[in-house]
Amino acid sequence: METLAPTFTVSRNDGAREVHWSAAGLWTDGKVAELQGALFQAAKPFIDDAKGFRVLGDLREFAVQPRDLAEKMRLSQENSARVGVTRMALLVSSTLVKQQFRRVSAALECQFFSEKAAALAWLRG
Repeated sequence: METLAPTFTVSRNDGAREVHWSAAGLWTDGKVAELQGALFQAAKPFIDDAKGFRVLGDLREFAVQPRDLAEKMRLSQENSARVGVTRMALLVSSTLVKQQFRRVSAALECQFFSEKAAALAWLRG
């Protein structure tokens, strides 16, 4: 990771009923709100039709977050389950990030992967 500045991308795969996102860096409250808004907008068609959807998150450049942001992550994961996320695959390269997301993701069926192909195979399986 070259910088700790928080960055993200979000996209939707309509055919697969998936939202794909990536996040990097060390986060702030404001950047968390931006990401949550972008994820909601991408997922809105799936939320509106209430048929469920899957999520692929790429956290390979993500830093372990402070405790107050970890609580926001937990609430976000709980909200994801409420709005229809049926499965979430997370790409991770850090054991500490994996442990942090495992703690905050109890509300979801969530698995961790190092390779995108394996994550997509599980997500769609």
